[in-house]
Amino acid sequence: MCLKRESRPSGLSCVKQPYSSDLTASQWQGIKKLICVKRKSIWPLQRIVEAIFYLTKNGIIWRDLPEGFPPWQTVYWYFRKWSKNDTWILIANELTMNHRRKVDKNSLPTVAIIDSQSVKNSATATQQIGFDGGKLIKGRKRFLMVDTLGHLLWTDVRPANVADGKAGVLFWEQAEHLNPLLDDLVLMYADSTFGGHFKEQLETIYDMRVVISKTPIEDQATDSKLVIHKWRWIVERTISWLGNNRRLAKDYERTILSAQSFIWIAHIRRTIKYAIG
Repeated sequence: MCLKRESRPSGLSCVKQPYSSDLTASQWQGIKKLICVKRKSIWPLQRIVEAIFYLTKNGIIWRDLPEGFPPWQTVYWYFRKWSKNDTWILIANELTMNHRRKVDKNSLPTVAIIDSQSVKNSATATQQIGFDGGKLIKGRKRFLMVDTLGHLLWTDVRPANVADGKAGVLFWEQAEHLNPLLDDLVLMYADSTFGGHFKEQLETIYDMRVVISKTPIEDQATDSKLVIHKWRWIVERTISWLGNNRRLAKDYERTILSAQSFIWIAHIRRTIKYAIG
């Protein structure tokens, strides 16, 4: 039996309890090389990553991490470090390229789909909050860009009251500058909220073709109120996949950086199953 976390002596560890969010041996070997840590720890890095995955999937608070994991303070320290040095983005990019190659696609995508999702904030997320008048939601707005397979290419989090068009331009400028995975993009699909300013700026300044997709998928039930569009459903599906992680049910994060990181981590949790197995 483990001692209380505050009094664990050096070198003491708990017996590993298996969880559905744990990594397989091959999955860990696939991402281990991407995790650079100079600080020496008595805790296995794999178990620290698995603790972050467990928290993302189950939506618990840091202090409620089960005893089978390292102390929550240690796990949080690494979470913040890997968020600040873009480790999560590096892992996500590697997994995306691996999976694209497995399905006989080029490593770098040429087509992307962009969308936004407004989510309610919790009592712990009190900064950079706004009210989305269209969806009647007070909280934050998640911007997501995916490829045609649904892989996350970039994400950003802003107050919910920002306009998609203007915020989308800033989103693209940030993504294009920071993520080399987007170097070959030539075409982007979006909904009507990204028309006007967003479309004009990207086509004029970045020579990016922007298509406002309004074509519904054929053979839909005529009595259905839900209209699924040919390209936009891909990013909507990714949003649904990410929603399987309870940490993303609302925005619980005190900082925008943490909010962005949990989106990347949720994407990694899903993609690693297909990119590595």
